[in-house]
Amino acid sequence: MNEKAAPADPDEDASPDILSSVAVLAPRGRDASVAAQLLEKDGIPAVIVTNLKELAAVIYNRIGAVLITEEALSQSGTGSLHDALAAQPSWSDVPFIVLSNGTVRHRSDEAARQMDALQNAVLLSRPLHAEELLRSVRSALTARSRQHDARRRMEELQLRERQLYESEAKFHAIADSVDQMIWSTRPDGYHDYYNQRWHDFTGVPEGATYGEGWNDMFHPDDQENAWAVWRHSLETGEPYEVEYRLRHHSGEYRWVLGRAQPVRDEDGTILRWYGSCTDIHEIKMAEQQRQLMLGEMNHRVKNTLAMVNVMVSQTLRQADNMEDAQASIQSRIGMMARAHDQLINANWTETRINEVVRAALAPHRTGEGRFAMGGPDLPIGSKQALALTMALHELSTNATKYGALSAEGGKIGVEWGIADDDEQSFHFGWTESGGPPVQKPKRSGFGSRMIKQALAGYFNGVAELTYEPAGLKFRLVAPHTGLTL
Repeated sequence: MNEKAAPADPDEDASPDILSSVAVLAPRGRDASVAAQLLEKDGIPAVIVTNLKELAAVIYNRIGAVLITEEALSQSGTGSLHDALAAQPSWSDVPFIVLSNGTVRHRSDEAARQMDALQNAVLLSRPLHAEELLRSVRSALTARSRQHDARRRMEELQLRERQLYESEAKFHAIADSVDQMIWSTRPDGYHDYYNQRWHDFTGVPEGATYGEGWNDMFHPDDQENAWAVWRHSLETGEPYEVEYRLRHHSGEYRWVLGRAQPVRDEDGTILRWYGSCTDIHEIKMAEQQRQLMLGEMNHRVKNTLAMVNVMVSQTLRQADNMEDAQASIQSRIGMMARAHDQLINANWTETRINEVVRAALAPHRTGEGRFAMGGPDLPIGSKQALALTMALHELSTNATKYGALSAEGGKIGVEWGIADDDEQSFHFGWTESGGPPVQKPKRSGFGSRMIKQALAGYFNGVAELTYEPAGLKFRLVAPHTGLTL
């Protein structure tokens, strides 16, 4: 064997036969064959080699242990042996049993260096008993077997770590790609994970909402209910579902739907909770506006009937004859119908504010000069036009029943425009005068709530009703952009 043997693939497991075999190198007489027979009689396979190069080849191909005589270390080929030992993987440490020639004082320095180079060697002095030799060989093979067992366990752990890393990487990639806020907790409800969407939405740094810190992100009015529902789920294992307002990074509170499901093991024990938060703010606002509109339509029908009754009564009292009364009544009811058509016209994209104001007030203008209107003809969006029409109807109906239009000589001023300031804000005003003394109502009715909330919301502004004794006042202030949002 003149060429260096190729090392075995360190990623390939050695067969059990190789791991339990012993390489024997004893060049003198029948030492090798005697040792091999002794080992095989005890059930230990032996591989006889004749020189250090052959031993190196056996080591490359994995061997359980090596039984070698001290004089064999003095042969040529020690370089091959050292190369074979150096090529072993980090976990592999080949055990050597060296049969020495005698005491240390009879050993040369070179022989000592050769034995030290083996790194893992046990010296047995000759002559020795067979049982002592077998015991040393068995101990070396046991240690060698444990090396391979440790290697397999290490590789299994490394494989599991890679699989866990890949699994976590996939989870994070999926969780961060969906348009949902994803979170998870320990079985006791301790929050320990949020996806990137949560941090983007809330603006809080990573770790700021771990544990119970998440509850501080809820609107103060929603915290108690959210906690109660969460505690119930933790106690019972039932799915978690609750709506609450969550603080956005802009400082605004937005409605979200929180849901969570437990993950259980085979025995039903909860291992983790996985949950999500879905932004439902627009849906929630649309639902609230729909309910508001339905209430307004019901309220409007009642007000319309009341308006018809007042209009007919006043017309009949003021008319000189029934023919004039009939014509006036038909004309005014026709104006109310046209205003109502504009109110429910769903095809608007943009119109003009002058048209909206005049159409909304048409049913209430009797030609007696009670209204003074003025302002630039600004563009206005369909939603804003609808809200303004509804508000003007409420104000006019209230004025007819209780305010300036319920008394002779009562007047109403309606004005709007763009403020000459840095903000270029839009303002709209309604001022009554000449009517009965005004008192602030004891409770806020549907009409006043609709005017202050719905109208202000559509214009993204602020609306205010002022009950001054001389007459009701209404003011709306909004950004210029609020006209056509």
